[in-house]
Amino acid sequence: MSCATENLYAVVMAGGRGERFWPAGRSDCPKQLLKLYNDHTMIEESVQRLFPLVKPENILVITNVKYLRQMRNLLPLPPENIIGEPEGRDTAPCIALAAALVGRRNPHATMIMLPADHMIRPVKLFHETLLHAVEQAQTGALVTIGITPTSPATGYGYIHMGKRINEYCCRVESFKEKPDPATAQEFFADGNYRWNGGIFVWQQQTIRRAFRKFVPAMADKLANWQAGGDYTADFAQCEKISIDYAIMEKADHVLVVDALFQWNDIGSWNALRSVLPQDNSGNVMRGRVVAMDSNNNILLSDDETLLGVIGMHDCAIVKSGNGILVCPLSEEQRVKELVKVFHQDHTDFI
Repeated sequence: MSCATENLYAVVMAGGRGERFWPAGRSDCPKQLLKLYNDHTMIEESVQRLFPLVKPENILVITNVKYLRQMRNLLPLPPENIIGEPEGRDTAPCIALAAALVGRRNPHATMIMLPADHMIRPVKLFHETLLHAVEQAQTGALVTIGITPTSPATGYGYIHMGKRINEYCCRVESFKEKPDPATAQEFFADGNYRWNGGIFVWQQQTIRRAFRKFVPAMADKLANWQAGGDYTADFAQCEKISIDYAIMEKADHVLVVDALFQWNDIGSWNALRSVLPQDNSGNVMRGRVVAMDSNNNILLSDDETLLGVIGMHDCAIVKSGNGILVCPLSEEQRVKELVKVFHQDHTDFI
């Protein structure tokens, strides 16, 4: 299979807000525009790792309309390939729009759908995994990439693997919601479950038929958009629903291909522990930081502000712009909740 086929397209979903990364992540600078673990933004990395598997002119990015100018200035893609959603409506409407826009260009396309904010290494094995998935998608299957769990995590949905098709691919038995700790431990011990990383591969015509079968109202919009209709006029009318709920959990011919690559969704400040260096006390430190008698912390300062830390353990202390976050790492999932509180009286800080 050629690495740059005319029919292979990729669509990067980059509309999220990244509120879990406050104070670095703001309404004008979401997670995918942050430089969290190196000198590149996450959206830059997500696009670059698709080369040379997919040609630049066949890569689309769908983001929120308010990030459109930043994305177009940042990415080495044709400006018309970076599309702004009028508002976030979850992944099913995003994918319907992607299918329509790809279908305008090439109704015989095979589409790779992937999030903008994951860390994936190495690129060679990422490409190899995608090529396995493309091969299966060309049989008319809806294909998802399954990540082998490295822990009994409760923050991800799981894929229960069914009958094996070949050494790298199985039928999907079922999709599982984010589990409680006991269930996550069962899934992890079983060995027949994979994390759902939100990476999909299918033919444009296959996903279009799936929308017609399971989400007919959205399929009508997809058909209109593909025919040249103005998606900005009625995108906001789409049901707000994920592709998992809308289609993947209901469809029959769904396959899962094992990821050969290392994966991290970088979903919170604590996730940086696995991708950034730590000192001898387990602290991740960036910027001007002095820590005494402190361990297992995330300590970040984005300017000349000096963070002095004494006797702190298992905490995130992050200074970014005009905001400072201090919280136990055990409570960091509540950062999103904190940002909601800011909407009441502190909107200039979000």
